[in-house]
Amino acid sequence: MCLTDFLRSQFGSPSGPFGSLFVAPLLNFINMNLIRSTIDLLHPQPDDHVLDIGFGGGYSLLALAKTVPKGRVVGVDRSSDMVTAAAGLIREKKLQARVRVRRGDVAKLPFLAATFDKVLCVNTIYYWPDLGAAFGEIARVLKPGGRLAVAFRSAASLRLVTLAWSDFKRYQPEDVAQAMRQAGLQRAQVVHQSPWQIPDNVVLIGQAKKSPRRQAGRRVARSRVS
Repeated sequence: MCLTDFLRSQFGSPSGPFGSLFVAPLLNFINMNLIRSTIDLLHPQPDDHVLDIGFGGGYSLLALAKTVPKGRVVGVDRSSDMVTAAAGLIREKKLQARVRVRRGDVAKLPFLAATFDKVLCVNTIYYWPDLGAAFGEIARVLKPGGRLAVAFRSAASLRLVTLAWSDFKRYQPEDVAQAMRQAGLQRAQVVHQSPWQIPDNVVLIGQAKKSPRRQAGRRVARSRVS
C-alpha cells in the first residue's frame, strides 16, 4: 500500500497503534471547532437521543454528552479500534449510563426506525460508498421532525490535498443537498463556517418529515389558541 492510500484509509477508519496514537488525536484537534459549531446548529435539547455517525477520536461524543444531560448519545463508527478507544474514554469520564458506542455502517444502521431526535455527521461523508443509501438510513432512524447536521469540506477546498486518494469522494454542497432531498429529508439550511471559505467548511441542516398526525395536531392547537 502506498503512502497516500495508507493515509486515506487511516483518516477514513483509524486502526492499529498509528490510528489510535496519532490519527485519532489529530482528528479531535482539527475537527474540534467544526464539531462545536455543528452541534450548536443541531440545536440539541437536554433530553434528546442523539446519534453520532463516524465519531473517530471521540471528542464529539463528549461534546454531545454535555449538551444532552438528561438524554442519551449513541456513537457508530466502522473502525473497531476507534470503538474500543471511545468505550475506554467513556468509562474514564464515567458516562456509561448516557453514552454508548458500537461498530456499524451508515448504510445499514443497527437501530429501529424513529429512534433518534438528532443525528450528527462531521467529516465522514467522503468515505460513504453510497450517499443516497446513507441518507436513506439516517432518514429511517430519525424521529418525525428530527434534525440532521452534516458537516464537511467542499470539493474545491479538498481537491489539492486529497488529489491522489482513492475511494475518497469530494462533494459540493448542492450534491449533498440533492441526496438529502431524494432520501426524503427536508433541507432547512446551508451554513458556510469559514468567512473566507479557506478551507470551505460547510454544514447542511436537514429535517425528517413530520408525521401528518403531528402536523394536524399542531394546526388544531394553533386554532384553539387563536
